[in-house]
Amino acid sequence: MAVTSRRGLVTVSLVLSLSGCHVFRGAPEPGIPVPRGERVEISNAAELVREMRERYDGKWYRTLTFLQNNTRFTTDGREEKSQWMEYMSVPGKLRIEFLPRSSGSGILFTNGRAHTFEGGTRIDTQRQIHPLVLLTSDVYVLPPSVTLRRLDSLGVRRSRFREDRWEGRRVYVVGAATGDTLSNQFWVDADRLLLVRWIERQGAGARRASSDTRLGAYKNIEGHAVPTEITVYRAGRPVFREVYADVRVNVPFSPTLFEPARWKTAPRPDTR
Repeated sequence: MAVTSRRGLVTVSLVLSLSGCHVFRGAPEPGIPVPRGERVEISNAAELVREMRERYDGKWYRTLTFLQNNTRFTTDGREEKSQWMEYMSVPGKLRIEFLPRSSGSGILFTNGRAHTFEGGTRIDTQRQIHPLVLLTSDVYVLPPSVTLRRLDSLGVRRSRFREDRWEGRRVYVVGAATGDTLSNQFWVDADRLLLVRWIERQGAGARRASSDTRLGAYKNIEGHAVPTEITVYRAGRPVFREVYADVRVNVPFSPTLFEPARWKTAPRPDTR
């Protein structure tokens, strides 16, 4: 799941072993919603968010857990590998543990804040909404009005709405006009109403740039659509890729898993 630690610990995105994976093309996979018989007319961001919520009403997963295999592409051509273990509770909670667990390091997103840990100790807390958590999970369970307010907090200009094409499919784009690759914006597959791209502005002045996060390889995990590969680009160059393994949905979690004070002691479902 792409995140940016404000203390510079990590920059990332959301998503499995790639053999046999593919982006939505051709016949849909079983369990993944197909386009409706009649095309739904969507002409603004509010209608899109409402339709996303209604399309999957009562059908979204409550929890998600997976092993994330990371590759960071360095400017000198090297590939640096790492692994994280992640636990998500919908809406709005995400626990990222940097492996090996003995390091005691990671990030916890909960209640609109990001808590950073090193060596088992919390070293930083910042207000932060995780855009991929919001747009790949929370949007399908939260009231549309709440999602729209959080999009405003993320700096997405909802008045900018258009249709476009992406990977050969029709998409809705919110937050940017055609050709604008710097403004905060999200791209949603128009038929299946699933996020395929998130662009976020970074820096200021002459150093202004953007981070382009692309989601693909959606798979049917026990009847739920889950993106299993995410790649982050900067200046047209891939800088970070995530591939998910051992993806599980609706595994019961202890509520303490998302309590900052219980970072070291909360029981995990895979270690009981």
